[in-house]
Amino acid sequence: MEAIIEIFKAYNGTGYYCILFIIALIYLWFTEEDKRIKALLVYAPTLIQVVFFVPYFYMIYDRLDEGTYYRILWLLPMTVVIAYAGCRVIGVHTRMGLALLSGILIMSGTYVYKSVYMTPAENAYHLPQEVVDICEMIQPEEGRERVWAVVPTDLAHYVRQYTTTIQLAYGRDSMVQSWKRLENPLYDLYLEPVIDLGELSEYATEYNCNYVVIDKERILTGGTPEEHELARIGATTHYDVYRNLKVDFFDAEE
Repeated sequence: MEAIIEIFKAYNGTGYYCILFIIALIYLWFTEEDKRIKALLVYAPTLIQVVFFVPYFYMIYDRLDEGTYYRILWLLPMTVVIAYAGCRVIGVHTRMGLALLSGILIMSGTYVYKSVYMTPAENAYHLPQEVVDICEMIQPEEGRERVWAVVPTDLAHYVRQYTTTIQLAYGRDSMVQSWKRLENPLYDLYLEPVIDLGELSEYATEYNCNYVVIDKERILTGGTPEEHELARIGATTHYDVYRNLKVDFFDAEE
C-alpha cells in the first residue's frame, strides 16, 4: 500500500490539481442529475480511483508491466471533470462562482514561463534550430523515400519530431535506462568523450547510415574522417555533418 501511495503522490505533484478534481467530483456526486453524464464523469472516475488503491490489483499489474502503474491514473478525466463542475458552479452562481473559481485557479497554479524547462521558441517547429538545419542538410532528395543517420543522443528525440523520412540508428529503445534497452554499439560510442573514427565508421556502415553527425566537442581519434570515407558536407554551431560514402542510398542506381 505504501508503494501505491508514493506513486499517487508523485503523479499529483503539488496536489492542487488533485484537490480540485476531488472537490469537483464530490460536487457532481450531489448535484448532477443526468445519469449518463454522472456515469461518465462521476461513477467511472470514482471506480478507477478505488481500484487503483487495491493492493492485489497493484501486485498483478506490476507483474505484467513493471514500473508503469501510474498510467492507471491517466484514465481519470481530471480536466473534463474540473471544467464541467466549474461551469455548473458559474451557471448557478454566476458572479460569485466566477470570482471564486478564478481565485482558486490563480492561487493553485504556477506561472509556467518562470520554469527552468521553458525556453523561447527558436522557430515555428518549437525545436532547436540546429536540429532543423541538420535535417535540411540530410533529408532525402525528392523521389527518395528515406535516409538513415546516426546523431548525438541529445538530438535523437528532436529529429523524429521534425521528420520521419530520416531513420535513426538508435532511438528511445536504447536511450531509456529504465527499459530493458536494446544494446547498440553506436549509442554506447556516442556516450564516450573520445570517439574512435575507425569504430564509428565501422558501426555506421554496419547500421547502413548514410549520414553521421558528430558533436564538435568530442575528441576524435584514429585518423581523419576522410581516411574513413566520411565526407564533411556541412556544419552548425555545435555539430559537424558527414556523408558516409561506404553506404549507398537504397534507391541509388547500380
